[in-house]
Amino acid sequence: MRVSKMFAALSAGSLLFASPVYAQAQPKRSDLDTARELLKTDAAQSLKLVDRIIDEALAKDPEAICPGAAAAFLQSYMKGNFTVTVTVENDWCDALLVKGYALNELKRPIEAEAALKLLVGRAPANAQYQIEYAYTVRVNGDLPRALELYLQAEKLASKLPDKNEGTHLRAAALRGQGFTLSDLKRWDEAVKAYKRSQKYEPDSEIARNELQYIEQNRPH
Repeated sequence: MRVSKMFAALSAGSLLFASPVYAQAQPKRSDLDTARELLKTDAAQSLKLVDRIIDEALAKDPEAICPGAAAAFLQSYMKGNFTVTVTVENDWCDALLVKGYALNELKRPIEAEAALKLLVGRAPANAQYQIEYAYTVRVNGDLPRALELYLQAEKLASKLPDKNEGTHLRAAALRGQGFTLSDLKRWDEAVKAYKRSQKYEPDSEIARNELQYIEQNRPH
C-alpha cells in the first residue's frame, strides 16, 4: 500500500534549516523539549505542553510574528535527536509546529491544519512551514489548494540565501507537488515534478519509489 510520510512525503532526516538556535551551555530543560520527545509515545501529553506555550505567548502578544530563526525542532525530530534546544522567544513558533505533528499523530488533521495555518500566517516567508501546511491540506482532501501551497513553497525556497537549505526545500516542495499531482491522476505532470526534484536531491528514495508507483499505476 502506498503511504506518504508525515509532512509532505519527506524522507527521514529531511528538512534542514538556515538558522538553528542554540541555547546557552547546560540549558534548563523546557516544556518544548519534553513535548518533542513525547510525540512518538504520548502525543496527547505533547499537545498539552505545547498548547500551554502557545496560549501564554499569544496572550502576551496576540499579533506576534514568528522570528525567522524558529527552526531547530524538525531537524532534531526527523533525525531522532532531541538535544537541540531553542530560545524562549522562539518557543511558541516551534510549539505550533509540534502541535501540528501531535494532532496528526492523534488522527485530528482538521485541527492540525488550523494550527499550521496560524503558523504560516505568522511566518509567511518560511518555505518549510508552507510545506508542512501543504501536506496537511492535502491529507484533508483539498488537492488543488495543496498543490498551490507546494508551488508557493518552491518559490520561497528558491529565494533562501542558504543554498543547501534552499536546495533541500525545493526538492521537498517538488516531491509534494508530485504526490499531489499523482493523487489528481495528472500523471505526466507528477513525473515531471519528481524528476525535477531529483535534480536537487538525486538520491531521494521517495522520488524513486513514487516514479515506480506512477509507472505501475498510470494508464498505458
